[in-house]
Amino acid sequence: MVKSSAHQFPEPTQTPSDSACAAADALLRAAAECVRQHDRLGRCLEDACLDDEVMHLAEVNVLTDSHLERMTDAYERIATAAPEAKNEAWWHSANTLWHAAREYMRRSAGTNRAQRLAGKHSREKLAELAMEFELERSALMALKQAVADVKAARAEAA
Repeated sequence: MVKSSAHQFPEPTQTPSDSACAAADALLRAAAECVRQHDRLGRCLEDACLDDEVMHLAEVNVLTDSHLERMTDAYERIATAAPEAKNEAWWHSANTLWHAAREYMRRSAGTNRAQRLAGKHSREKLAELAMEFELERSALMALKQAVADVKAARAEAA
């Protein structure tokens, strides 16, 4: 009976710094996809696409936002356990991306709350809704810039 070669050679163990770098790469991919899907939905809204298409793209955005949230949490947990990674070249751009992702999630949570208020309140509440959307858009732009910065620092991660 022949044993699988997977059992003969153990996986190389990753250092905490390697794990943090892998988590940063996963965060980059999640953030890049989140930005891409939000841009796609924006273009669809500008082009007056069919309502069904807009609804499906909105669902995809919910999924990419959820994935971004999970990868942000994973990066925070894994990077915290790797203090030696602070000396790595990718560390600062990855942390900038992490901060931008957290701010985007905080702002998008505000628009989700504001959307629930829409139609139920006065003009002041609608002005609050508009402000929440502008803040989310600004956070999305910062996330997009952070993605570009990390891609420039770690082209192999994308």
